[in-house]
Amino acid sequence: MTSWKKTIATPFKKAATLFNQPQQKPHNRQANAKAREEHERKSVKELQGDVMACGYEDVLVMWSILDKSNSSN
Repeated sequence: MTSWKKTIATPFKKAATLFNQPQQKPHNRQANAKAREEHERKSVKELQGDVMACGYEDVLVMWSILDKSNSSN
């Protein structure tokens, strides 16, 4: 029973971490913007791979909702 919960929960935990990052102070935002953007792109691709590997339709639907809401920002 734990394995299916982990299969569903892990991609959502990663998504919550990725999409709910705390805001940084203005002087820190500009310091490493390019490196941070590259890291975020890499993280999203990794997360997307984890989600697509999951066989549950609900997880794929939730990913598409999160992806659309993130794209509109």
